[in-house]
Amino acid sequence: MSIRTLARVALGYVAAVESMATLVRFRERSSAFRLAVDRAGALGRPLVVIGDPDGGMHTRLMRAYGCGDVCVDMNGCPKCPVTIVADITKGPLPGVADDSGVVFVSCVLEYVTDLQAALAEIARIAGKPENVFIVTVQPWTLTARLYPGAHWRGDASEAKGGHTVRMTPVTLEEKLATTLGLGVLAATAFWPKGK
Repeated sequence: MSIRTLARVALGYVAAVESMATLVRFRERSSAFRLAVDRAGALGRPLVVIGDPDGGMHTRLMRAYGCGDVCVDMNGCPKCPVTIVADITKGPLPGVADDSGVVFVSCVLEYVTDLQAALAEIARIAGKPENVFIVTVQPWTLTARLYPGAHWRGDASEAKGGHTVRMTPVTLEEKLATTLGLGVLAATAFWPKGK
């Protein structure tokens, strides 16, 4: 097998893995959103969705979750009936009281500039950890490293009574090394053959 063929196989493998990760994330988002809706209904609390449900490239094609009772996004959400245009890292959201809602967060924490401030605001709204539902981009994916604007990668695993959020910064060096590796692989796979 030639080096060119190996590079093409490797690129195909990377594409397949990233596609499968996207499908798994879609399932996780849908499942967590259903759980959040059920929790909000059982408690008689509003469901606060952090992040525009159509904010990502692939979420515009197929929605994994809805707007909730209130959608909070820095740019707003044109399809949600009740939207608060705000940055969750900048203090209390206007009109959202302490310990008042169930919070659903999907693939937002990766893009905030101040992770601790965002987590504090989520905790303030939810009151209790069991009122928080978080989905993150899988930290091992290329998406976690290369998506424009990503500052963090990590996960939010379920723990007794809530979530444990573990995030590490995505550095410029990491982005450059990942891009360089993909570029070399693509060049090897598709560079025109000499005569």
